[in-house]
Amino acid sequence: MRNSIGFRLNALFVVLVTALLSCSGALAYWSMRSQLLEQYQRDRDSVQQRLQTNLVNPLWNFDTATLQENLAAEVKPPVLGIVVYSEHGELLASAGVQEPTRRQNARYDHLEFPLRNRGRDEQQVLGRVRVLLSRQAMQGTLNEQVWRRFLEILALDVLLVAALSLSLRLQVLKPLAALRDALHQAAEHRGPPESLVLPGASLDEFGEVLGGFKRIARRLAEDLEARRQAESDIRGAYEELQRTQATLIQAEKLAALGGLVAGVAHEINTPLGITLTGASVLAEQTRRFAGQLQAGRLKKSEVEGYLQAAEESVELILANANRAAHLVHSFKQVAVDQTSEARREFNLARYLGEVVESLRPTYKRLPIQVRIDCPADIQLDGYPGALAQVVTNLLVNAVTHAFPDGAAGQIRLGAQDEGDWVVVRFEDDGQGIASEHLPHIFEPFFTTKRGVGGSGLGLHVVYNLVTRRLGGQIQVASTAGQGTCFTLRIPRIVPQPPEEAM
Repeated sequence: MRNSIGFRLNALFVVLVTALLSCSGALAYWSMRSQLLEQYQRDRDSVQQRLQTNLVNPLWNFDTATLQENLAAEVKPPVLGIVVYSEHGELLASAGVQEPTRRQNARYDHLEFPLRNRGRDEQQVLGRVRVLLSRQAMQGTLNEQVWRRFLEILALDVLLVAALSLSLRLQVLKPLAALRDALHQAAEHRGPPESLVLPGASLDEFGEVLGGFKRIARRLAEDLEARRQAESDIRGAYEELQRTQATLIQAEKLAALGGLVAGVAHEINTPLGITLTGASVLAEQTRRFAGQLQAGRLKKSEVEGYLQAAEESVELILANANRAAHLVHSFKQVAVDQTSEARREFNLARYLGEVVESLRPTYKRLPIQVRIDCPADIQLDGYPGALAQVVTNLLVNAVTHAFPDGAAGQIRLGAQDEGDWVVVRFEDDGQGIASEHLPHIFEPFFTTKRGVGGSGLGLHVVYNLVTRRLGGQIQVASTAGQGTCFTLRIPRIVPQPPEEAM
């Protein structure tokens, strides 16, 4: 009730009217009080003047009867009593009340003055007069004024509250209630804009407000319907984008694996070619030796030459065959890890060596040195394929972006044991990353090589693999012209993803 507009407006008007009427009453009170005080002072002066005129002769002639009659004639409001004393203080005559009680003393006033012998010897004092005057009539008039003003204020307040309450109810509160109901109806409306039916509007200001609200409500309903449709379209586009992104990420992985296959195939071609050449030389020497042996024309020097050539060919064949077998083993392990995503325990230093060895064709013909600085005793239990993909993407990204146009440089792949965590740092001394690009490098499809084959998914894949698959964190620090450092913090025992834990 106290929070309603009607109650607050009534209270405000009552306070304002009461304050205005109170101020008006106070002004009227002080004005009347001043007038009554002035009238009282005039009556007081008039009494003194008459007594000084009428009492001198009877007092000079010792005519007490006339003196008493003059005193009795003056005893009328505001005069309550008069006492005349001789010059020696003897009581000569009195009329009316002589002294008020102590409780009434505050409402009475005393006037005392001498009687001089006018016309003969004005310096001669014939006696003294003491007059008792009352302010009760003046105070009664003021009290009557206060009560009359109070009753006027009370009556006006009652009339104003009644009139204002009725006017507010008819002109303000009833239209406001209709507007409130319309607001609630519009707020709870869930159908199309055409189904929103609002009450009719009057021709006053509230009608204009309600009409404007109707237009706003229908516009909001239309906007809400359009927003719902837009949200549905955006949700479908987002789902399509997620599917496209997953496809592109898988394509990125397969592209990296395809590049790895091509590089390893090219790398294996050299030791296999040397092995084939050595085997051909050995076969030729063996046929020649067999022919000489059948012809019976073997010499000691020819036997020694054949044995030396055979030994050299066998050493060459074995060395290059081992080289090819090592490459195939490294490639096989990395390729299987990247495609199967199987969880296993592995040695970090040895595995990083295998990954870098499988990636050697990527930078073999470039003036780039890759150095591994990892303790040999760090064992991880996790997903080596995800780690291999991370190292592959970082190294390919460094070769592509950090050392453009065949620039020389160094790449350092280091690791540090921190108890339950392992910190892996991938650093290069290349051209670095521009400060405006740093906040966006992990975003999907962000690349500075858009026109020359960059897909913008390499580092996004790295971020997802480190944070989701490996359960770690990744940070990057770079200064233009001074290189880049990626810091990976990976748990020693990678937590199992929720979908696998189920």
